[in-house]
Amino acid sequence: MGGFDGVDARYVELFAAAQRVLGSDVRVLSVVAGGSIASGTADRWSDLDLVVVATDDGFDSLVADWPSWLAAITPTVFARTPIAPSLINTVTTDGLAFDIAIHKGSVFDFARPSGWFAGGLHHSSLDAALEYSVAELLRGLCGPFISLVERGEHLRHVTTGLPHLLGLLTTVFLAELDAPMPAKLWSDVYTDDQLAAVEALPAISTTRESVIAFGLALGELMLTRARPEFARRDLRWPSEFAATTARRVRLALDIDCSAWLF
Repeated sequence: MGGFDGVDARYVELFAAAQRVLGSDVRVLSVVAGGSIASGTADRWSDLDLVVVATDDGFDSLVADWPSWLAAITPTVFARTPIAPSLINTVTTDGLAFDIAIHKGSVFDFARPSGWFAGGLHHSSLDAALEYSVAELLRGLCGPFISLVERGEHLRHVTTGLPHLLGLLTTVFLAELDAPMPAKLWSDVYTDDQLAAVEALPAISTTRESVIAFGLALGELMLTRARPEFARRDLRWPSEFAATTARRVRLALDIDCSAWLF
């Protein structure tokens, strides 16, 4: 893996076209690749993230004019700015994903933020991410897990809640390995034992019984593996929170999880 060496050759041509068109625009200070190409983790499945730095005076007009200069770079079958006017998502007629971010000013920091991400949030250290992940799992079991089950929102549970909990589990796995947060290929970091533990979880479908079985099995897997990490790292296990969660699950679902919750 690497920069442009490992990606689809058509992205090299697309990047060259972007540099030709935008590099000659007086409103543009620089045109560089971002994302995995910039970080050196790109592979043949990577797409092209373009970072354009505009002059202070030219930024607004460059953003407003994006359809015309994008058309000069490449024909597209899809192009929109769903997040902000300066963030453009496109798909070329060749089916290539091509995203563009426009920034103002002469200085742009491409460095990856230090620290850890867990549950979609940034944390200062792996210990902090681990503590957050366990607390977030307990909060989920106490609240959203039961609420969605009782409302019959099983599809929503499968598509939003359980992926969030699986993401928290990855923090526990990385803590077990004292491994840095992977940039791209996460599966290469995990051990065979860790992967087998996830594979052993029950099958998931959009029924009440399946959602409960999978969610509690995932909770048990995560907490039983997290507890030794708390002891090894001299972190305080949230015993009271866990006991409260066990009572909540027992009262709401008539299931006793005390053996693994606290």
